[in-house]
Amino acid sequence: MTENKIGVIFGGMSVEHEVSVITAYQAIEALDKHRYQVTPIYLARDNVWYIGRGLDNISFFRKDHPRIDQLTRVLPSPDAAHGKLRLIEAATSPFRKPRSIELDCIIPATHGTFGEDGRLQGLLDFSGVPYAGSNVRASAIGMDKLLTKAVLQAEGIPCLPYVAINKTEYENNASDIIDNIEKEIGYPAIVKPALLGSSVGVTAVNSRQELENALDLALRFGDRALIEQYIDDGMEINCSVLDGDPPIPSVLEQPVKSEKHLSFDDKYKVDQKGAKGAKGSKGMASLQRIIPAPLIPDQTKIIQDLAVKTFSVIGGGGVARIDFLLNKNKSIFVIEINNIPGSFSYYLWEYMGRSFSELLDRMIERAYEVRKRSYKTIYSFEANLLAG
Repeated sequence: MTENKIGVIFGGMSVEHEVSVITAYQAIEALDKHRYQVTPIYLARDNVWYIGRGLDNISFFRKDHPRIDQLTRVLPSPDAAHGKLRLIEAATSPFRKPRSIELDCIIPATHGTFGEDGRLQGLLDFSGVPYAGSNVRASAIGMDKLLTKAVLQAEGIPCLPYVAINKTEYENNASDIIDNIEKEIGYPAIVKPALLGSSVGVTAVNSRQELENALDLALRFGDRALIEQYIDDGMEINCSVLDGDPPIPSVLEQPVKSEKHLSFDDKYKVDQKGAKGAKGSKGMASLQRIIPAPLIPDQTKIIQDLAVKTFSVIGGGGVARIDFLLNKNKSIFVIEINNIPGSFSYYLWEYMGRSFSELLDRMIERAYEVRKRSYKTIYSFEANLLAG
């Protein structure tokens, strides 16, 4: 393979900004430098784009305030003429032409809003550049927990009972809405923002007052929330899926949680020995887990099949992670799909003998395959409506 210029995009206007930084640098470190010329592309918390030598090492972000002034601000060009992502220097002297670089393929390592929800993917589609991971449609569906449930239920994939609420309706009629939640879901319950990941804003509740507080919190992160039954003795199981013809499921993992539900601290602030507050988080790789999950073979096969079906129904790409819950009767429910999972779930694939470097190779190869396939799609035709 000839040298490919690969851009890794990370950061962005998201509560998962720092998690994205960790995932990106794990990928940058794992990419084969003999095959690829890698350019880190940092989206600041206001979604302004930067490149520069200061991004060569994650230590740049270990300061209270990253020195943005050390970087070069760039503007992404939506020009699809070359099938590459062109980044043009934003601030230049009036006496010289702005410098630019072109990238052959992009790896989005962005978690949450603006990077995992389809908005970034839409911009990349306009540029015509191949990119790893899910397309606009799959990203938008997967990011929206309520939309995910609607799509999965339409396909007969089991999901937990839930109630959806809207911020405006809740503000106008909170008491009746809470009455309905208590009737339909009861306690214990779990409250989640509809459009976030990494367990941000997620609260387990056991009383009306706790429910009110949890709803107030969840609706600070967006205009919709969902409330599900909380399975007190449930077992959480995760399965990653790698895009292909057909998609491939990974080994299963059982995350180890310190609270009733898997918290942000469980995922990102626990070291490999289980100590909270550890320095130098390894992202989702820091999570304590049991691999393979302690299930009988039949259960493992059912979950892997459901993971592939969920991935396919959503229209996923690249690598994703599907989260499951088993109740005490061993009934299996799909909780959500993560189209850009923390650390790209590389640890599940390493267990199966596929290194992180090889996983990224496959994601890049698939990005080229998908882009090449898109050239065969008809997007317009001449109707001659404006003749005369």
